[in-house]
Amino acid sequence: MDFLILVFAHLLADYPLQGEFLAKMKGKNFIVLCSHAGIWTGTVLIAAHLIGYSVDLLDVLILFTVHALADYLKAKPIGFYKKLDSLGMGLFIDQSIHILQIIIFMLFMSEKIS
Repeated sequence: MDFLILVFAHLLADYPLQGEFLAKMKGKNFIVLCSHAGIWTGTVLIAAHLIGYSVDLLDVLILFTVHALADYLKAKPIGFYKKLDSLGMGLFIDQSIHILQIIIFMLFMSEKIS
């Protein structure tokens, strides 16, 4: 159930909480990109905290950095994203990176507890 809660938090932050302005501008403006990555990171980590995970600054930095980098590469587009449809395979890869972040975060949290 923890995974589903964190995925829901991700979807909430990556879609309705992002909005049209952030979605359009995050590839053009560093502050906008950081704002979106901060909203996403905060939403996911608030959900994690409410589940009972002990979140620390390293968790914040890693989730924020990976999310910002993944979104920047897609929004610009840079590298292999140039060849991909932004609403097709580009979106699939972007979302896969974010889901993988959640899975790795959960694995890391289980190691902290053990």
